[in-house]
Amino acid sequence: MPDWKLFSADDHVDLPYLPGDLWEKRVPAAYRERAPQLVETATDWHWEMDGRLLGTPQKKDAVITTSFGHWSTPVEHEGGRWRPTTPDLRLADMDRDGVETQVLYGGLTRGFGVKDPDLNTVVTRAYNEWTADFCAAAPERLVGLGWLPTHSVEAAIEEMHNCARLGLKGVQFQAFLAEKPLWHAVWEPLWDAGEETGLPVSFHVGGGQWSTQGEKPPGRGVQTTSTTVAPIQLDEALVSVVMSGILHRHPKLRVVLGESSIGWIPFVLHRMDWEYEVRMNKGRGGDAAVLDMRPSDYYRRQVYATFQSDPVGVKLLEEVGVDNALWASDYPHGDSVWPRSQETVDEEFAGVDEAVARKVTRDNGIKLYLGGE
Repeated sequence: MPDWKLFSADDHVDLPYLPGDLWEKRVPAAYRERAPQLVETATDWHWEMDGRLLGTPQKKDAVITTSFGHWSTPVEHEGGRWRPTTPDLRLADMDRDGVETQVLYGGLTRGFGVKDPDLNTVVTRAYNEWTADFCAAAPERLVGLGWLPTHSVEAAIEEMHNCARLGLKGVQFQAFLAEKPLWHAVWEPLWDAGEETGLPVSFHVGGGQWSTQGEKPPGRGVQTTSTTVAPIQLDEALVSVVMSGILHRHPKLRVVLGESSIGWIPFVLHRMDWEYEVRMNKGRGGDAAVLDMRPSDYYRRQVYATFQSDPVGVKLLEEVGVDNALWASDYPHGDSVWPRSQETVDEEFAGVDEAVARKVTRDNGIKLYLGGE
């Protein structure tokens, strides 16, 4: 087992576990009836927003016991309190796993799905305020990330500054839901705000695959296809922030690829350098921004990527960048290595220099989010 407690850089606070009165307490009265509401039926609990189902219904018996992680470990929600959103229970699950700190992403990777920009803004702010209050129970162990609205740059900038005021340690920007593509010039002031606040901007998997859309008939592998290829969808986000010159123009901006895994990154780094050399330096019709370093150098300077189990990526850590990789447990998701994170790290980092293993599973996360070394 590692001689240090782990820093997990990608864990979740999912919609089913949020307090039922979160938005009722925090949104202005004019929006209360249209904000997310917890609805009880004879068989389940589910959230609705503006008359539409939001997220996945939760069976009523799940409030007593359910299962977390890759190994379907049974857990009890003591006294009807959801473990992921009850500070003492979440911290107990972290202790069980040998994890000292978790970075908390929200679970709505496809957003709230509303067209009303004002409603979207107020429900997003209410979630961010709740996250800050939740993390205040153990600020060195619970590292909260805020949501940014994606319907306008002005709303996103305002909320980024609000997240900084709330003491949140980073923000989530769902690139595939954004009103304009990630590379579009309209977002330039947002990257200015990222530098000004010092908050890392995370692009998390979700919303960027055709396999997430439409029907999913049994036996056709649609859902399995989706979960298998999901991490790799962030290759486009990575290349976009480099080739559009975002990282060049904003050298203090830090970007995180959430739940991206890392095994594919060396190929993409090579591909970026190759394409830039051929199309820009050799004048073969390139349309990238003019850069003063190799594309891969911007990645190494400003980009981080998280993974929970990626033995191929661990073998390629030198090519991935030992300063750019962030281990995570992904608690409490079905892909999570909880409660065997220590064992997983032990197995996948076997033969890796201890200083490198510690960087990836602890020190890099502390430096990025808590300002430590």
